[in-house]
Amino acid sequence: MAKNIVICCDGTGNEIGTTISNVLKLYRVLEKSNRQRAYYNPGVGTIGHQNAWQRFRQKARAVFGLATGYGLDDDVLGAYRFLCQTYEKGDRIWLFGFSRGAYTVRVLAAFLHVIGLLRPDQSNLAGYAFAAYKRSSGKSEADAGPRSPENNMESTAPVSANSMALAEAWHLGRVSGARTVRIEFVGVWDTVASVIVPRADRLLPDLQTLRFTRTNSSVKRFRQAIAIDERRRMFRLNRWIEPQVYRSNPFDPDTEVAQDIRQVWFAGVHADIGGGYPEEESGLSKFPLAWMIEEAHAHGLHVNRAMVNHLVHGAPRKGSLHSYVPPSETAPLHQSMNMAWRILEWLPKRDRWPEWDERHSILGWYLPRSEPRAMPDDALVHRSVEKRIDAGIGYRPINLRGNYRFIDSGSPVTDGGNLEPSAGSDALGEQGEDDAEV
Repeated sequence: MAKNIVICCDGTGNEIGTTISNVLKLYRVLEKSNRQRAYYNPGVGTIGHQNAWQRFRQKARAVFGLATGYGLDDDVLGAYRFLCQTYEKGDRIWLFGFSRGAYTVRVLAAFLHVIGLLRPDQSNLAGYAFAAYKRSSGKSEADAGPRSPENNMESTAPVSANSMALAEAWHLGRVSGARTVRIEFVGVWDTVASVIVPRADRLLPDLQTLRFTRTNSSVKRFRQAIAIDERRRMFRLNRWIEPQVYRSNPFDPDTEVAQDIRQVWFAGVHADIGGGYPEEESGLSKFPLAWMIEEAHAHGLHVNRAMVNHLVHGAPRKGSLHSYVPPSETAPLHQSMNMAWRILEWLPKRDRWPEWDERHSILGWYLPRSEPRAMPDDALVHRSVEKRIDAGIGYRPINLRGNYRFIDSGSPVTDGGNLEPSAGSDALGEQGEDDAEV
């Protein structure tokens, strides 16, 4: 019987404790059973570090990891090896992540797209295969468009070194007998932009976006929750390119359909979207959490009804030692631009990718000065943003201008289910073995 395999990768600096991210909350509400297996990676968190020095050292590692990609390989390979051991033909792969964890699952999806999924007895080759995938990513061709490796094999255009490396990586997957897999769903909260990526084949790491992390025809559905109010230069948004295609059979162009993509903007800064602030201050982060769960469940993800209502919507639970706040349009919106981050805003930045039209460049450089994120025309904006604006608390983001559309989502689960599955998917999971104390 085919099952769901759910990969959850947390952001750099998140921890298992009293302040938990939306990734961990999603993991908690998942049904764990024979029909759905789940994997959680905390990223470079602070698990088990109790004294002040250990916490400081781990936080320093977290910031270093955010800037440099430290630990990215281990995070990707850990999840990949879990898939190698767990996947059976017909299984559906679900990938979720926040912040650097969001980039991790997008890299994992790209790795699966290029190499495929090694068989369990060949998982020892995973590190070698991942190095081959990374060699195919160059600064100029990180995401030239919605191409697939097999299309590159047939191209008659001049072949660059990057394309040759891609052909070699693709060939490695075929020679090793790697399984061709499709990715049912990628759900991410506020993917941060490119990091300095370690390269096993080079002495120094590269600042690059790895290939197929912005376009990937192996992904059936993509969802991203985006922070309207984040301004830090090291937290620039890594958008998914729209539109693009999905192929259920990578070798048959006739199976090509439009990829199902939704990228929705929410009020708040980075961790107001992906979670991680104290629970009593987490009312804003519950909107993107509820939206993501609703979107995934509608397409077949199994979740625990009681746990969704408890963790997401704040419903009390008998015997629970913890309480959780419900979504709130007027909840605190945090200030992420503290003094340490503010200093970086006055360091010159190349104007190759400026985001805000009111920043002027000189000789190819400009000062970011907390530039807002540019929202595209026809952006999807969550209805909670409109309600916050109308609440009379002085909220009116400067980048919310032009044409945009409001969408609704995230109602509590009631008997009979407001989170009803789409046709052909299974019903909402009942309270089960993972319904433990949270």
